[in-house]
Amino acid sequence: MPGKVSDIMSTELITVKVPSSIEDAIRIIMQHNVTGVPVVDSSGKYQGMLSRKDIFQSPNDDQTAMVMRKSKALSENTTIKEAALELTRYGRRHIAVTDSENKVVGILTPQNFLDEIGKHYGDVPVSRFITKKTVPVWEGTPISVVHYTTQLTELYAFPVVNSDGDFVGIVTDRDLFNKVDFKVETILSDTGIADDEDPWTWGGIRNFVTYLIRKNNLVLPDIPASEVMIREPATIYLHDTIGEATKTMKERNFNQLPVLEGHNRIAGMLYDINLLEVFA
Repeated sequence: MPGKVSDIMSTELITVKVPSSIEDAIRIIMQHNVTGVPVVDSSGKYQGMLSRKDIFQSPNDDQTAMVMRKSKALSENTTIKEAALELTRYGRRHIAVTDSENKVVGILTPQNFLDEIGKHYGDVPVSRFITKKTVPVWEGTPISVVHYTTQLTELYAFPVVNSDGDFVGIVTDRDLFNKVDFKVETILSDTGIADDEDPWTWGGIRNFVTYLIRKNNLVLPDIPASEVMIREPATIYLHDTIGEATKTMKERNFNQLPVLEGHNRIAGMLYDINLLEVFA
């Protein structure tokens, strides 16, 4: 496949500098509603990547340099195929692109590849790329148990089934956060955000449910998954094509889709990063 990463990378850059505190990094990630950012030094040179997942896994570290991953960047001339294989090889969702001076000029996530995948592999069935690493939860499961499951599995989206095993919805970490009972002022203070700032703050904080619950010892109420799940979410079927899947993911900005077979039976999950395997 022709093309270089410079053709598909995102160039509207949001970066975090070192030295800085994790609170500063969280503030930037929330403000721009992104899931990961390149980390640069005072001269703008690439140092590593920082994602929400990195923050989740290091709730007690307070410096960006301690939490970021020192993963290598790609050059602007790297081919699209080489970049896709790099992401799948290490299971990474973010990779920086740098120029000859090691300055960040772009960033890649699996979403950047969706157009190319749909264009060149649109007729391939999604059944080749679904993952069985799927953890369904019963609709009566307490959301505190769902949250515990996110920590054990490092998954953040779960198909919800009823007592007959039928698919009835999906629950994510953001849905859990809506039911946490605490004062807004407490969290705003912990993240260094004043209560008179822009309205993006409260919505953005929801992205950090795991981090905040661990750090602040928050308690989830005793209610079942059925009360917070998304009913009738976007789904695909085993017989659908990659073209249909990439279109839905791109238009609705989804990283994953539940895959169904037969009558409301969950067959697995399709993640955008799984689709990068077409390049192999």
